Amino acid sequence: MQTRDTSIKAPLSRENIQQLFNEVSSTYDILNTILSFGIDKYWRARIRPFLNKERSISLIDLATGTGDQLFTLLKKRRNIESAVGIDLSEGMLNIAKKKVRKFPFKDRVHFKCASALKIPYEESSFDALTMSFGIRNVTDIDFCFSEMIRILKPGGEAYILEFSLPKTRWFRSLYLFYLRNVLPKIGKLLSKNAKAYTYLNKTIESFPYGSSFCDRMLENGFTKAKAIPLTFGIATLYHGIKESN
Repeated sequence: MQTRDTSIKAPLSRENIQQLFNEVSSTYDILNTILSFGIDKYWRARIRPFLNKERSISLIDLATGTGDQLFTLLKKRRNIESAVGIDLSEGMLNIAKKKVRKFPFKDRVHFKCASALKIPYEESSFDALTMSFGIRNVTDIDFCFSEMIRILKPGGEAYILEFSLPKTRWFRSLYLFYLRNVLPKIGKLLSKNAKAYTYLNKTIESFPYGSSFCDRMLENGFTKAKAIPLTFGIATLYHGIKESN
């Protein structure tokens, strides 16, 4: 599958990003908690109230990593009949597969090594889709959106969680100082991989957010797109809907 050219591209190749996440997979969960002060769990849980409660749903999580987004939703939503998590990193998926064994819903979850730019499922396969802190790592976000539209059922919904920049000037300055100076040092110390967390802050600063991101969703097939800032805008939850037949 060929991807279209786009003005927004990650600074590393997809292959390098895959290797990067393989290298930090063993410390990924603990670093997420430390570097976000535990707020990442709250952000993932914010998707839960939006999911349909009235009927059984099928769910796919793109760039699933170690599976925490899926687990957060499945713990509280028994109407998720089936769930799939895909990721390019075998190292991350191996951890997800180990973690899921302790949950009562383990038989409803499957993990597969695959790209968000070439999702290995047929058209209109899923009721809902999540992608948490992964969209900025794809090399073509427009094509990723088109893949989301393809695999969602008519009326299906996408929930995309991603880092963003606060609007308040003083808090934005404080946050940028943390991103540029503190986060890379802690990440290097604990993961022994300096480039992974330097990459993190660079992609956050350069990636579109808020209304700009919603516009890209609408341009690529979503009929509705809404941005919900979280924690003063450090992260944003995007809610998109595919047109119903």
